[in-house]
Amino acid sequence: MREGFGEKKQPIMKILVIGMVILSICLAVCIVLVSTLRSTYSDEISADFQAHHISSGEKLDATIRSGIEVVESAADVMGSAAASYINTEIYRVLSDYDHFSMLETLAFVGNNGRVYYRDKEYSASLLGEPLKELQDHMRTADGTYIGVTISSGDGMPHILIVVPVNLENRSYGYLAATMKIDDIFEGGEFNYQNDMGECYLTDRNGIIMSRSSDASITPEESEDFCLSILEYSDGKEDSKKAVQALTNAYRGNSAGFVTIKTRRAQSLQISYYPLSSVPSLFFISCYNDNLVDDKVQPLLFRSVLSCIIIVVLMIAIIVYVWATSKRANITIEKLAYEDPVTKGKNINYFKEFASHIMAVFKETPFVIYRFDILNFRYINEAYGHIRADEILTSCITNFASVFSEKELCVRMDADQFLAILENDKEIGQRLDRLAKNVNEDARGRGIKYPIRFKTGVYQIRKHDHDIDVMIDRANVARKTLKGDDSEMTAYYSEKIVQNMRKLDRIESDMQKALANGEFKIYMQPKWDIYLNRIAGAEALVRWVREDGSILYPDEFIPIFENNGFIEKLDFYMLEMVCQKMHEMIEAGNTIYPVSVNQSRMLLHSADYVTNVKRIIEKYKLPEEAIELEITESVFLDDRNSMIQIINQLKQCGVRLAMDDFGSGFSSLNMLKDVSFDTVKIDREFFAESVTTERNRWILQKIVELAGGLDMEVLCEGVETEEQVSILKALGCRMVQGFYFSKPLSEEEYIALYCRANIMV
Repeated sequence: MREGFGEKKQPIMKILVIGMVILSICLAVCIVLVSTLRSTYSDEISADFQAHHISSGEKLDATIRSGIEVVESAADVMGSAAASYINTEIYRVLSDYDHFSMLETLAFVGNNGRVYYRDKEYSASLLGEPLKELQDHMRTADGTYIGVTISSGDGMPHILIVVPVNLENRSYGYLAATMKIDDIFEGGEFNYQNDMGECYLTDRNGIIMSRSSDASITPEESEDFCLSILEYSDGKEDSKKAVQALTNAYRGNSAGFVTIKTRRAQSLQISYYPLSSVPSLFFISCYNDNLVDDKVQPLLFRSVLSCIIIVVLMIAIIVYVWATSKRANITIEKLAYEDPVTKGKNINYFKEFASHIMAVFKETPFVIYRFDILNFRYINEAYGHIRADEILTSCITNFASVFSEKELCVRMDADQFLAILENDKEIGQRLDRLAKNVNEDARGRGIKYPIRFKTGVYQIRKHDHDIDVMIDRANVARKTLKGDDSEMTAYYSEKIVQNMRKLDRIESDMQKALANGEFKIYMQPKWDIYLNRIAGAEALVRWVREDGSILYPDEFIPIFENNGFIEKLDFYMLEMVCQKMHEMIEAGNTIYPVSVNQSRMLLHSADYVTNVKRIIEKYKLPEEAIELEITESVFLDDRNSMIQIINQLKQCGVRLAMDDFGSGFSSLNMLKDVSFDTVKIDREFFAESVTTERNRWILQKIVELAGGLDMEVLCEGVETEEQVSILKALGCRMVQGFYFSKPLSEEEYIALYCRANIMV
């Protein structure tokens, strides 16, 4: 059952059905793409045509305004010349400005009734009624006149520009100029409109003034643009409304476009733009959607061809998948369910297997085991990865030989294993046999290091269904193990959950607590047993919450050391102690040296010594008022670097104490290499030393050794008068413990020992 379960074959028919569905979707997408391509492209061309239409209209406006500006400039210059009516001066000005290409004619009409054109002078009476009407208009006009006139010479429409010629508010006549508009659409700026359709220039009544040379929408003999468009349309209501909208645009002098249906069932877009330079003129451009067909047909052909290629490729892929499905099934099975290192099953297989087993054997009690090999990295380092991997494989193969088909063990990653076991009375024997077999394999491979498993156990309950939750709970139990030989198996329980919740609360509240000053300083006096008086104090921390509850260091310091927050707390404690001692000096109180603990993590900070020096100098404390307590374990990381940091601290004028002397293996080496001021005997070492004569002799020699190195010795944990007497006899002068005082709050400590004039 263990081997056969989970070996799923991909159903070929399912693959074929999925392939056909995908193929159908591709065909549908292709059809929709082809059917919508024309309309989408048509919309884009329409928007592009409208943008070009507006751009061309603006360029046309700019061209006409340029002509107007030329005439107005000539009128300014003509003012002085016209004042004297010196013909040569008038001709000179006309000659200077007559060469501008946008002007067809330029003439000066004086108030004396004479007309000056090019190098000749004419009588105004010879020009007939049009000039007389223009003269009457200019007598009442205040400025430039822009209009459209029909030339008597060629019968074609022209833009007429008339500008008064003034000097010191006195009129001497006016300049009259014409711009030809019958071939205005032959310019390069109208190439796009001419390629796509045709262009028109009409007045506000819809009368055609100019048109493209190849215009075909309106008959050449037709003058009314709106009427011609209506005749060109299919005559239906929508087209009539579009023509009416165009007529309204003429009246409202607005820009835009309308679309009508032609008799050939094509769409005709008519874009209109009122010229601001000549208020009576409209620029119009038109195009038929048969142009869209001409442009989109090649694209449609390529799209259809692409769709056919896609369909052929899809069919080829489906055939290929069908032909290779058996081989693919094997590969997928291997990737999905096989562990590459042990060649056994993996976590994916385990989850399906466990869910199936629990569903089939509902009345059988099962447990989840999450375990790893204790100190497996030593095996990797000492024997190499190949033999280490062989041990991992041995765990899987031996499990299969020891446990039943209802039970399964897989490797998760590294040396992490996961197992589901039947929780019967023989489970312990099977686990012992597994460990024994693995150790025998290890010895057979030349590995003498004992293989031991560190295990977290979760008892599966009847209402449990989520296998991921069960695995996580077994792992939670495993993580509670310290990693030494004292305890190798942990069972998931509510107590573990409560501890985790407590840890979460501590970590979520620590930053806020530091900001709110909830970490309080408590002082435990150090006692001189020769003089029977206080000789200093050690600063200890208590977490006093807002509700008044107190957390002691052993509840939060290990957590802070794991997450790195201990660095902030240690610096906070150092600064608070220095600040309080400064305040006591300012108040005239007596101070004693205070020792502050420093974590090993803090000493690895690059700016640690600089920060210590900054804090001490900030509060201007006497030299050696602060003592830093450092555990000997810091020298296990980088001995030379730590010695250098210790020497730098000595130069800052602080005292140094080796904390927990005797708890490690390098204490004497530290005394040799580092100039500590104080050696603190660990309370457990001290408690053992006073129990026998031999141990007392060792403690006495430590006291003598420290004295010879000019170091003080301080014993922690002194709780009885007998211990005081023994230490006094051994030559130990400084002690600390509940016999003399428990840790005191700052206020209690100051009131008892530091107030001015208090005799201790």
